[in-house]
Amino acid sequence: MILLFKSRKLFFLSPVLFVLPAFIPPAEANAALQTKKISITARKQVYNQAVANATADIERIAKQRKWQDVTSKLNVFIPGEVSQFAACTRPLITSLPTRDARVLSRLRYDIRCEGAERWDITVTVKPNVYVPVLVASRTLTRGQRLQAGDVEMKKRNVAMLRDGAITSPDDAIGLTVKKRVNELQPLLPSHLQQPLMVERGQRVLMVAEQDGVEARTLGEALKKGRKGDMIRVRNLSSKTVVTAIVEGPAVVRLLIAG
Repeated sequence: MILLFKSRKLFFLSPVLFVLPAFIPPAEANAALQTKKISITARKQVYNQAVANATADIERIAKQRKWQDVTSKLNVFIPGEVSQFAACTRPLITSLPTRDARVLSRLRYDIRCEGAERWDITVTVKPNVYVPVLVASRTLTRGQRLQAGDVEMKKRNVAMLRDGAITSPDDAIGLTVKKRVNELQPLLPSHLQQPLMVERGQRVLMVAEQDGVEARTLGEALKKGRKGDMIRVRNLSSKTVVTAIVEGPAVVRLLIAG
């Protein structure tokens, strides 16, 4: 191509060189593109599966306990042996470890590949789950009858509150404080004198929910409990022992179905 430049009635012809890319055969181009693709590793597959499982469990628990404005951060612990595994060519399958205590502060999953690679690994997820809960707006003393001005709502990590948390002032106001509670300390069901709703050895209704489907069966309480307490319950049909939260008189709800 020739470009024409004008300057003081003199005209100069200046050649401009364009370099065309070399021709690359289609087969070689495809190979190059394949090389640039970042293949997913077994570790990444396991991580994604564990996060999906833990997120679903947290959402289920939040729905059961009627939590609002929930935020969470997941800490996933994957054994180093996963680096020896080839990426699975089939969707991963998750099951719960046998006799595992299902508590929110420590979620464990058996994750396995049933493709040609054939491997399995146990992963632990330790979540931080932040929910608005009732805290003491001032120091509360034993024997004090709780008033509305004694409490306020603050976000706290409920995964670390093994005795549960109170998420509604209506569940606490009017009850009697049975132990000292410091200012801004989360108010727990164990801090308040509440009537017993389940006696040790009592037959209780066990309620479990998964994927929007609710199931009910009978069980035997292995510990007495008040509303919000976590107790062990034996399923009278399967004879398995699970952890459940006391929801009402002679009614308990499984923390995680399965």
